[in-house]
Amino acid sequence: MMEKHQTYFNLLEAFKERCPICFIVRKTIHKAMDDFLYESVNDSGVRDKIRISSGFCNRHSWQLQKLGDGFGQAIIYNDLMGTVLKQFQENNATPSIKGLTKKLNASQQSRVLCMFCKQEKEVTGRYISMLWESFDETEFILEYKKSFGLCLAHVSSALNESKNIKLSQELIDIETVKLTNLAKELKEFMRKHDYRFSKEGFNEEKDSWIRAIEKLIGEEGVS
Repeated sequence: MMEKHQTYFNLLEAFKERCPICFIVRKTIHKAMDDFLYESVNDSGVRDKIRISSGFCNRHSWQLQKLGDGFGQAIIYNDLMGTVLKQFQENNATPSIKGLTKKLNASQQSRVLCMFCKQEKEVTGRYISMLWESFDETEFILEYKKSFGLCLAHVSSALNESKNIKLSQELIDIETVKLTNLAKELKEFMRKHDYRFSKEGFNEEKDSWIRAIEKLIGEEGVS
């Protein structure tokens, strides 16, 4: 129950941001990366898992890079480099371009989710479950209606996980209103770029184009 309550209040708090699922995922993964660099780069068990997944996915590799700690990351990539280098050295012993190509292709095609992708998937699932558990509560619905709502990707994820047609339709109805209002703001933003109206100045619609990206695509760096 304590875990459920914490998840519930985390979700309510995240309504103050843009897409609450994007916000929670980004915050969680950022902390997980910090913890990893601080505590786990020398953990042989963790390194085995990283080796099995052939490192991290492109998106999480570069997010991790931006956190710095070159020494910690060098330990990980030295380990991965050794695995790849071994394949090339084995090929030099018995030359076969096709053989090496086949090994490299198999390695790429068999990649499992990276450790941060797995955590991202778990966090997303947990909070979408909490969304549906709470979606018939008056307080929750009121807060959701006042919020930015979900990005399109997380609306899709939520609808895929829904087991209640009535609540699904309510989510669609709320998001339709949000999209309609955002579309109006975009049109107002564009209208004020016309020289005839440019002296009116921008109001709430001034960042509508950024909010449109976040609504349709999600937060940067979140799948």
